[in-house]
Amino acid sequence: MTPQEEKQITEWNARLSDEIQIQLIITEDDRTKEFRAFCDILAGLAPNVRIKREKEEGRPGMKIGKNLYYHAIPLGMELSPFLDILSMPQNLAETQIRMPVDLKLYVSQHCPFCPQAVRQLAPIALANELVRLMVIDGGLFPEMAEKDEVQSAPTLLLEDMFRWSGSMPVAEILTTISDRDPAKLGAASLENMLSEGKAFKLSQMMLDHKLVFPAFFDLITHAKWQIRLGAMAAAEEIIDKDKSLAEAMIAPLRERFEKADDQIKGDILYVFGQIGSADALMNVEKVLSGAYSEQVREAAEDAMI
Repeated sequence: MTPQEEKQITEWNARLSDEIQIQLIITEDDRTKEFRAFCDILAGLAPNVRIKREKEEGRPGMKIGKNLYYHAIPLGMELSPFLDILSMPQNLAETQIRMPVDLKLYVSQHCPFCPQAVRQLAPIALANELVRLMVIDGGLFPEMAEKDEVQSAPTLLLEDMFRWSGSMPVAEILTTISDRDPAKLGAASLENMLSEGKAFKLSQMMLDHKLVFPAFFDLITHAKWQIRLGAMAAAEEIIDKDKSLAEAMIAPLRERFEKADDQIKGDILYVFGQIGSADALMNVEKVLSGAYSEQVREAAEDAMI
């Protein structure tokens, strides 16, 4: 960090009236040390900033508020918008967004247009709990940029279906977010909702749309137990509120059943048992009469109770 950047942080801190908390995401990734070093310097220069350390899996970074993630070290041109975001109120007026949104904004420390892009998009995430924004330095995380085929900054990705590069047409972005077909929602957005404990909000969205989102079945068969648990809680809510919509889950889960491991097979059988229709229970009976492991057969017996 340069002396000019240190001075910028010190002067910014002097204008603060309230304490600000940042969550430092610590992982096994070696790049964690860069985020830890930045947070240590920031907290030393700005006594009003409190760093909360959390160990997680995946990529290191920083979390601001409920759903704004920085997988970037905000130095150079990115320091000023980062400090501006920290100063923004967390209770901004909520925008009219009804579906989960997964945004990835790729930036660079030397990009002259990236600071404005960050300033334009951060308030959208801070104003709506359904919007998750990740600010990513493509130079620091080149594997992410390569996977998303990002070659310039700033670049914004929405659900891996839409992208904008250069200037950010905020009105167009908001319209695209609002007008999306719920059937095309990506698994990442739905997974984020479950990770944040919003299983019942997700189930209510599907009930309101009279549609079980296709990506939802990726969650019921997810490798992580916590994600499957959240998905099953959402499924139970649908079963309780709308039997016909619940039956729409049978065929997609049946298609995934044979390729799933035994634990996931058991979870699918549990959902079939909760649905309780003749079609659902027929799939359970096939397991009882078929060549399956003892674990799967026990799950089928429990589902029939």
